[in-house]
Amino acid sequence: MVLLKSCATCATNFDGICAGHGSLYSYGDKITDINACCEAWDANYECFMDLTMNAPRFLREAFHDHAIDYATFLRSLEKYQAHERVPMNIFDAVKIVYGISLVDIAVLMDVSFGVVYRAKSIGIPTKRIDQFSRTLCIPPELLLSCSTSDLSTLEECRTEFFKQANIEPKLKSMPIWQIKLSDIIASVYFYCPIHISRTISRVDKLYWTSLMPRTGFTESERKMIDYLTSHQKKGQKLVEIDYSLDIACQPHMHLSIHRS
Repeated sequence: MVLLKSCATCATNFDGICAGHGSLYSYGDKITDINACCEAWDANYECFMDLTMNAPRFLREAFHDHAIDYATFLRSLEKYQAHERVPMNIFDAVKIVYGISLVDIAVLMDVSFGVVYRAKSIGIPTKRIDQFSRTLCIPPELLLSCSTSDLSTLEECRTEFFKQANIEPKLKSMPIWQIKLSDIIASVYFYCPIHISRTISRVDKLYWTSLMPRTGFTESERKMIDYLTSHQKKGQKLVEIDYSLDIACQPHMHLSIHRS
């Protein structure tokens, strides 16, 4: 996905006639160069959908959650594509680089899900910084300020993280609160076998549509997508999943289904 600003992708291009008021064309002028662009550019529907469905995950989710407005989304996307620094929540960065969720981090730290949820939402409290640092093998200063420029450093941290003894068994261990979550997922939301719900219980948040690629999601998230898309009734197609855990580790899910 590449952000290409031009008359070809502009919302004010109506069959080759400019309906805007930019520096290149006036209202009603014929567009003679579709590759040109002016300061009044605005994405047309096709371009908007491509950007919001295929932008880097941390940007498209922030926009979907109304954490950033559309103008900020576009500015951040332009900076990202120009390899400029774009601020990131450290937990979003960890999910991208490590492939682990807030649930996984809470399990490793032996704390409630709410502790990690709160850390992502309002920042890591001073008393917890050392614990997060040791658990994730991330320097304290990076926990407090992270951007896209730090992703290569996080790759090195990831290597140290997975070198830890028994890290995979620890990630798959399930405290009582996660077992309860798994039971709710199996019996109330997904009606799935327990081994499936145990994997899905590692998902903390997922927004997916059928217009998005499957890349960029964790193993447990792909399992959720695969299970839901393959268990629809005949004549139904799942086109959107909006799933999240709240601070009390209770799941919330909305599915959009098209019927043929």
